[in-house]
Amino acid sequence: MARNRVVIVGGGGVGDAAAFALRKRGFDGEILVLSADSDRPYDRPYLSKEFLRGEVELAKVFLHDEAAFTKESVELRLGVRVTGGSVADRKLTLADGGEVEFDTLVLGLGGTPRRLPDVPRAGNVMTLRSLRDSTAIREALAASSRLMLLGAGFIGAEVAASARTMGKEVLMVEAAPAPLIRALGKDVGDIYTGIHRRHRVDVRTGTTVRRWHSEHDRIVGATLSDGSREEVDLVLMAVGIEPNLELPEALGLQVEGGGVRVDEGLLAAAGVYVGGDIAMHAHPVLGRSIRVEHWEVAKGHGRGIAAAIAGGHAPYTKLPYFWSDQYDVNLEYRGQASGEDRAVWRGDRDALRFSVFYLRHGVVEAVLSMNDTKTNELGGKLIESRQKVEERALTNLTADLSELLPAASS
Repeated sequence: MARNRVVIVGGGGVGDAAAFALRKRGFDGEILVLSADSDRPYDRPYLSKEFLRGEVELAKVFLHDEAAFTKESVELRLGVRVTGGSVADRKLTLADGGEVEFDTLVLGLGGTPRRLPDVPRAGNVMTLRSLRDSTAIREALAASSRLMLLGAGFIGAEVAASARTMGKEVLMVEAAPAPLIRALGKDVGDIYTGIHRRHRVDVRTGTTVRRWHSEHDRIVGATLSDGSREEVDLVLMAVGIEPNLELPEALGLQVEGGGVRVDEGLLAAAGVYVGGDIAMHAHPVLGRSIRVEHWEVAKGHGRGIAAAIAGGHAPYTKLPYFWSDQYDVNLEYRGQASGEDRAVWRGDRDALRFSVFYLRHGVVEAVLSMNDTKTNELGGKLIESRQKVEERALTNLTADLSELLPAASS
């Protein structure tokens, strides 16, 4: 194998997975990871759950100890910001004026937490993205009694569950009629609302903040659009991210739909791979371009990119997958759909053991499961088959879903 230099920009799921997977696949060239973070790569799901609750300590959060980077000859530079460069010249420009040369480039840049413009920049208003963010929220929660969450997506919901487990009061404010309505539909969103309300989270849907109340550098309360005034001593904005696209744009890569256009194998240009939150992937199984902001997808992209670099360019076929644990509820999701697709339910909603199949023109595009892992796995195979299925076969609990699969898939 010819030696060359792979430079990875971003120390998150894409970057870490790509670096170590390259070594596992026998790549013997240089590997340099440039990360703007001040901490070595860490397991992001811990940040809203076990680490935030103080159930695991710092050492467990990191994906690899420092010795692993030395052992695998992976050079990791922290606190480095890449501002530009030239794909044609195979060079990157750093914020400090330095330059880095590459033969192959991997971009796993992630995103930056979105801030609502009308929310004051007060000392107790926070966002969650980095390990330092989680550490700061963990310390703030310990000294707080009532947390206000803006947004009821997965991060907001996980933090709400963690805060309630810690015995804190939680107010969750969501502008939409139900949580997760765009991705999963209103019926699933209503079930999530019920789960949190049963755990005594004050969930306000279809609600916004009309006015903030501050004392010195701290938010002490808010008047909501329903007319109520609520006292809080900690605010977390959890309203999504803005993909970090400045570097791809500076490099002249094709940016559209909120991401960098990549082919079926995650290639954006000759010798330039892009994965994770910023990748607009021409998915070879789904037959359309998708962009997914989830940790498991980012790690999968990193491993897929490593396979392409070490073994030759090939389509990345793995379906998007993510999971979320809240209280005693486990959610899993495979594929990619929207709340506007046809939702077909299977299982017991009241017992919170069910799956929802999202169909488009009779073909399963995604499956969401609550406490129903086996169905979720079979749903993934149905997605991969790209065959039309009868709705009644999905809803019939006596039917064996594996019988709907082509012989080679079952």
